[in-house]
Amino acid sequence: MLTGIILSGDLLFISKVKEVAAASNAQVRVARSLEALERALRESSTPGVLMIDLEKCGAPKDALKDPVARLIAQGWRVVSFFSHVHEEVAGEALGLGLGEVMPRSKFVRVLPELFAR
Repeated sequence: MLTGIILSGDLLFISKVKEVAAASNAQVRVARSLEALERALRESSTPGVLMIDLEKCGAPKDALKDPVARLIAQGWRVVSFFSHVHEEVAGEALGLGLGEVMPRSKFVRVLPELFAR
Protein backbone atom coordinates (compact mmCIF):
# COMPACT_ATOMS: atom_id res chain seq x y z
CA MET A 1 0.00 0.00 0.00
CA LEU A 2 1.29 3.42 -0.96
CA THR A 3 1.95 5.77 1.91
CA GLY A 4 1.47 9.49 1.67
CA ILE A 5 2.22 12.27 4.10
CA ILE A 6 0.65 15.69 3.88
CA LEU A 7 2.36 18.59 5.61
CA SER A 8 -0.47 21.04 6.15
CA GLY A 9 -2.62 22.70 8.77
CA ASP A 10 -5.69 23.05 6.54
CA LEU A 11 -8.13 20.52 8.03
CA LEU A 12 -10.66 20.75 5.22
CA PHE A 13 -8.05 20.20 2.54
CA ILE A 14 -6.47 17.37 4.53
CA SER A 15 -9.83 15.58 4.60
CA LYS A 16 -10.11 15.96 0.81
CA VAL A 17 -6.66 14.44 0.31
CA LYS A 18 -7.47 11.57 2.67
CA GLU A 19 -10.72 10.90 0.79
CA VAL A 20 -8.92 10.66 -2.56
CA ALA A 21 -6.23 8.44 -1.01
CA ALA A 22 -8.80 6.09 0.53
CA ALA A 23 -10.48 5.68 -2.86
CA SER A 24 -7.12 4.44 -4.17
CA ASN A 25 -6.49 2.19 -1.17
CA ALA A 26 -3.65 4.44 -0.01
CA GLN A 27 -2.89 5.67 3.46
CA VAL A 28 -2.12 9.31 4.26
CA ARG A 29 -0.56 10.54 7.45
CA VAL A 30 -0.87 14.16 8.53
CA ALA A 31 1.98 16.31 9.77
CA ARG A 32 1.41 19.87 10.91
CA SER A 33 5.06 20.69 11.68
CA LEU A 34 8.59 19.58 10.80
CA GLU A 35 8.74 17.60 14.03
CA ALA A 36 5.51 15.79 13.15
CA LEU A 37 6.86 15.16 9.65
CA GLU A 38 9.99 13.53 11.07
CA ARG A 39 7.81 11.30 13.30
CA ALA A 40 5.65 10.27 10.34
CA LEU A 41 8.74 9.49 8.27
CA ARG A 42 10.14 7.24 11.00
CA GLU A 43 6.86 5.28 10.87
CA SER A 44 6.96 4.90 7.05
CA SER A 45 8.70 1.75 5.93
CA THR A 46 8.79 2.54 2.19
CA PRO A 47 9.01 5.71 0.13
CA GLY A 48 5.73 7.27 -0.89
CA VAL A 49 4.51 10.75 -1.69
CA LEU A 50 5.05 13.83 0.44
CA MET A 51 2.58 16.64 -0.21
CA ILE A 52 3.55 20.06 1.11
CA ASP A 53 1.07 22.91 1.49
CA LEU A 54 3.56 25.73 1.05
CA GLU A 55 1.33 28.29 2.73
CA LYS A 56 -0.04 26.21 5.60
CA CYS A 57 2.75 23.74 6.36
CA GLY A 58 3.72 25.15 9.74
CA ALA A 59 7.37 25.58 8.77
CA PRO A 60 9.47 28.14 6.92
CA LYS A 61 10.13 27.03 3.34
CA ASP A 62 13.91 27.21 3.74
CA ALA A 63 13.70 24.75 6.65
CA LEU A 64 12.18 22.20 4.26
CA LYS A 65 15.11 22.21 1.83
CA ASP A 66 17.33 19.59 3.51
CA PRO A 67 14.55 17.18 4.57
CA VAL A 68 13.04 17.29 1.07
CA ALA A 69 16.41 16.68 -0.60
CA ARG A 70 16.94 13.67 1.68
CA LEU A 71 13.49 12.26 0.88
CA ILE A 72 13.90 12.68 -2.87
CA ALA A 73 17.24 10.84 -2.63
CA GLN A 74 15.42 8.02 -0.80
CA GLY A 75 12.87 7.69 -3.60
CA TRP A 76 10.01 9.78 -2.26
CA ARG A 77 7.91 11.81 -4.67
CA VAL A 78 7.55 15.34 -3.31
CA VAL A 79 4.78 17.63 -4.51
CA SER A 80 4.50 21.16 -3.14
CA PHE A 81 1.47 23.29 -3.82
CA PHE A 82 0.40 26.90 -3.30
CA SER A 83 -2.51 29.25 -3.91
CA HIS A 84 -2.41 30.60 -7.47
CA VAL A 85 -2.71 34.14 -6.14
CA HIS A 86 0.73 33.77 -4.50
CA GLU A 87 2.84 32.98 -7.57
CA GLU A 88 5.99 34.26 -5.84
CA VAL A 89 5.81 31.19 -3.60
CA ALA A 90 6.39 28.97 -6.64
CA GLY A 91 9.71 30.59 -7.54
CA GLU A 92 10.94 30.38 -3.98
CA ALA A 93 9.95 26.71 -3.68
CA LEU A 94 11.57 25.81 -7.00
CA GLY A 95 14.75 27.60 -5.94
CA LEU A 96 14.83 25.56 -2.73
CA GLY A 97 14.29 22.28 -4.58
CA LEU A 98 10.97 21.46 -2.92
CA GLY A 99 10.01 18.85 -5.50
CA GLU A 100 7.28 19.33 -8.07
CA VAL A 101 5.72 22.74 -7.47
CA MET A 102 2.21 23.57 -8.66
CA PRO A 103 -0.84 25.68 -7.91
CA ARG A 104 -3.39 24.08 -5.59
CA SER A 105 -5.91 23.75 -8.46
CA LYS A 106 -3.49 21.63 -10.50
CA PHE A 107 -2.57 19.63 -7.40
CA VAL A 108 -6.25 18.75 -6.92
CA ARG A 109 -6.43 17.55 -10.55
CA VAL A 110 -3.33 15.32 -10.26
CA LEU A 111 -4.12 14.09 -6.75
CA PRO A 112 -5.72 10.80 -7.89
CA GLU A 113 -2.66 9.95 -10.02
CA LEU A 114 -0.35 10.51 -7.03
CA PHE A 115 -1.94 7.47 -5.39
CA ALA A 116 -2.27 5.38 -8.56
CA ARG A 117 1.22 3.90 -8.54
